[in-house]
Amino acid sequence: MKFPNLVWAIGQHRLAHYQIAATVGMSESRFSRCLSARAEFSAEERRKLIAILGYPAGWLFQEIVPPEMCDVRKTGARHRMLLKDRR
Repeated sequence: MKFPNLVWAIGQHRLAHYQIAATVGMSESRFSRCLSARAEFSAEERRKLIAILGYPAGWLFQEIVPPEMCDVRKTGARHRMLLKDRR
């Protein structure tokens, strides 16, 4: 999911994705593709979502950036230790 804050805001309004899509003037499939990063929201679609949901654009459309990976050697050793403790 590309925009988890957008999904959260929709849930706070107790709206289904198909309802938001219809209100914005999008098809359900296009809305789903935009949420899953297979398509991009147009500027007009973004403006409508901001107006409907009442949250700032920078927050609604904030993309998640994963942290750097841990050192695999340390992670692997810890994983083996956790598995050993389960036995």
